[in-house]
Order: sequence, then structure tokens, then C-alpha cells
Amino acid sequence: MSVADRVVANRYAEALLGAVEDDQRLDAICDELRAISALVSDNAQLKAFLEGPNIVESHKHDFVKKIFGEKVERETLDFLRLLLHKHRIDHLEEIADEFTRMVEARRNQVRVQVTTAFELPPDMRERLKRALDATIDKDCLVQTRIDPRVLGGVVAVIEDRVIDGSLRSSLGELRKQLMAAPLQ
Repeated sequence: MSVADRVVANRYAEALLGAVEDDQRLDAICDELRAISALVSDNAQLKAFLEGPNIVESHKHDFVKKIFGEKVERETLDFLRLLLHKHRIDHLEEIADEFTRMVEARRNQVRVQVTTAFELPPDMRERLKRALDATIDKDCLVQTRIDPRVLGGVVAVIEDRVIDGSLRSSLGELRKQLMAAPLQ
């Protein structure tokens, strides 16, 4: 995503966040934006219709109201209509991602991608979550991934920070130390 796209996504996400008066509805709006964004990106015809410069704007508004009007929060519908009016609907995916990040930040939450060699049992996953929560002093939303190349241990990615507690990494460090050790 370019810097200009990031600025657009940030501004619109911030505007939507400011427009939602009831914090209890943020989750619903967040889910709706992500679902609509996925629907648009997965459907080439819908994407072409909504983003098409040759399609009359009022037809787009009517379509959005007909499809989503009774199914989404008022703010979500108004926001989609604003994006259509401002010709920013092509930024919906980035805006939905940024809005999700802002809602999580407001709630002192952060997404953590955890990679292990095998699936963690629920009790281990909960202990790992508590340890991550304490380490970064936030409520971690842990997403797990399995990669046998890790060998053992855990690799956690938190925003732009990597915590590598994997056996593979430890073995790599040991190898470096052994290679650097003088032979007698």
C-alpha cells in the first residue's frame, strides 16, 4: 500500500471511528466492514460496478441500500455511501483494515501472529497468551499458524516486532558460536 493510500485509509477510518457514538457497536461495524470488503474483493463484477467510473452514482447508492440497507448498522451504510460519493470505494479494504486496527488500539488490543511447529493444546495457548499480554501490557489477539520449519518453540510477530523463541533460531545461534570459537 502506498503512502497516499495509507493516508486515505487512515483519514476515512478515523472519520468513521469518530462518527460512531456507541462504542458497543464498534465490533458490529468492524465485522460488517470486513465482510463487505471481502465480498467486494472476491467478486470482480461487484467490484467493477462499485468502482466503475461509467456507472451512475445514484445507481450505486440504490444498489448498496438495497443489498445492505436492512442488514448493517446505519453508520456502516452511511459510510459506504460516503465512500461512493467521494470515489473512495476502491480503498474499502485498506480502510476496513485501518478501522479494525484503530478499534483494537482503542481497546488496548494488538494482533499477534504466533507460529509453532505443531498445534498448541488449549492450556498452552492460554498460558502463551497470558505471557504475551504481560510482556507487552496489552490484550493480545493471538492468531496461530503451524510451520514445521520452526522445529520447536514459538515465533511471535507483534506489529513490527519479532520475538523468536524457536528451537531453529537457538540452533542457528549455537552454530554461529561454534563456528566463531577458536580451535585448539
